[in-house]
Amino acid sequence: MLPLVGAPVLPMPAHVREAVCEAMGKPDPRDSRGLPELRAAIAAEHGPGVDPERRLLVTHGAQHGLSLVLRTVLEPGDEVIVPTPAYFFDGAIRESGAAPVYVPPGKDWTFDLDAMAAAVTSRSRALLLCNPVNPTGYLPDAATVAAVVGLAARHGLVVISDDSWRHFAFDQNEHHPIERLSGEWPHLITVASLSKYFALATWRIGYVLAPAEIVDAMERRLQWEAVCCGAVAQYAAAAALTGPRDWLDREHSTYQRKRDLVCDGIAAVGLPAPVRPGGGAFLLADCGRLGGSPDDIDRALLRNGVTAIRGADLHAPGTHVRLTFGAAEPVLEQLVSALGKALREA
Repeated sequence: MLPLVGAPVLPMPAHVREAVCEAMGKPDPRDSRGLPELRAAIAAEHGPGVDPERRLLVTHGAQHGLSLVLRTVLEPGDEVIVPTPAYFFDGAIRESGAAPVYVPPGKDWTFDLDAMAAAVTSRSRALLLCNPVNPTGYLPDAATVAAVVGLAARHGLVVISDDSWRHFAFDQNEHHPIERLSGEWPHLITVASLSKYFALATWRIGYVLAPAEIVDAMERRLQWEAVCCGAVAQYAAAAALTGPRDWLDREHSTYQRKRDLVCDGIAAVGLPAPVRPGGGAFLLADCGRLGGSPDDIDRALLRNGVTAIRGADLHAPGTHVRLTFGAAEPVLEQLVSALGKALREA
């Protein structure tokens, strides 16, 4: 199988390795909210106005953070509005006792704000989204993010945004976080991972940025579940955030070129040209010409060494699959060739 990845897979640089070695000789601080120096570094990433003592909670990755958020703010019977295509939110929503309400997209996988508004009922409690969207790479502009927050404010909804891929924005566009609108509507929660841009996937570190009362409640839940996140991993994360970033920027600078290689290649081999992602490290490709069913498409791809996620599993058309483009360019060239071979065999 081709070694396809999304986030960078990089060896840790000297300053991160040194921080890890030093941490192994320190007493374990066991701060349930996370190491103060890591929270301070995360707050600095978000700019002035984020209180690291009151508004941040370090978690075992973004998935853990999202689970804590949903189980804290939702009650059984609540509904969560989710624009589609969407990441694997279903299980976490249902474990909280709530039910997801999936909303179809607009043109080119954009948010359909009218459809989102129409989905609101008396049981609606939250609106959950990715920014940029995994699996499409859709990057909402400032006006769209403001419209989503405005919709939530009109209906008294919490907005939960998974911003794990926020550093990956292309074509000189900018990621627009919901946090910038907290002065207009305070019920905003950001979940993020340090696995993507900071290449810390194996360390399982993420965080939640939320109103202070929600962080307080999540901390109490985390204390019962895990006491705290491991200190060594947090020292590694703090070093990655505060130290030199040339090792990260070199890799990050290749992603737009990789995106174009895969998008152009898909069209060149005869498959429909995908919607070009505005961010992230993934896209939805229409592979309907490879087979008459999702099973047929899976078999055609696997025969040629391509692993992908079915569109139907992401609330996208069954003819589509999610492909990632974070691997080295020679691997992506092999991916394009494999798609062409699968099409010729179909």
